Amino acid sequence: MSKLIRIERRGPVLELTVDRPKANAFDGPTSKALGEALVAYQQDDGLRCAIITGAGEKFFSGGWDLKVAAELGLDELNVDYGPGGFAGLTEMWTMRKPVVAALNGMTIGGGWELALACDIVIAADHVRFWMPEVQRGIIADGGGVIRLPRLLPYYLAMEILLTCRWVEVAEVAPHGMVNRVVPKDKLMDTARDYANLIAKGAPLAVQATKAVWQQTSHLPVPDAFAKVRRREIPEHNRMQQSDDYLEGPRAFSEGRDPVYKGR
Repeated sequence: MSKLIRIERRGPVLELTVDRPKANAFDGPTSKALGEALVAYQQDDGLRCAIITGAGEKFFSGGWDLKVAAELGLDELNVDYGPGGFAGLTEMWTMRKPVVAALNGMTIGGGWELALACDIVIAADHVRFWMPEVQRGIIADGGGVIRLPRLLPYYLAMEILLTCRWVEVAEVAPHGMVNRVVPKDKLMDTARDYANLIAKGAPLAVQATKAVWQQTSHLPVPDAFAKVRRREIPEHNRMQQSDDYLEGPRAFSEGRDPVYKGR
């Protein structure tokens, strides 16, 4: 177990806590540790959902560790961030299982980019966001510039990225930036409720849902349908050929809860 990432298994749910005092900031080793934990999660058939949170109540993550970056200089361009890229998940294109972000505190720069790479976001009501990159001479190229304008109205996203102002969770919640805003003492319980609901679904169907979206979201709707109908998405095909594909309708007709095995 990495000392940078606390790992706890709760049945079919994996909890990953970034624990790098004092701001849970990401450098190469921290990104790599989280990425490797997520790869192991993806490969473990007994795990159906993951939750990522931060240690403490002040920071979910302070983002990129600029002190380390300053020490490395241009050598930082050659840092190995591991299988998921910076912050462990921002470039893990093969992640088919769902990941829930539980934002326990300030979500800054790369920490926000990590949250943007998750599928569901639960935030404590004291959470604040910040993308300070352009005032540091860089851009939010870990996903902020790419994902934020796709999730928020364009003008609002560009205001956040270019002015580097702090953003309260209450401002962006109405735009769908988070799924739920809850009191801090309810954060992990709420995230676990979501994860456990996901874990009740047929695992191959859950993975196929992500895969179909990931592989068709750039296409016009008719082309997306055609790609699915041509059976070009392996996860969807695997689901249709599985025992679980028959178990769902069978359990419904027999008036019982389905027993999914992921095969």
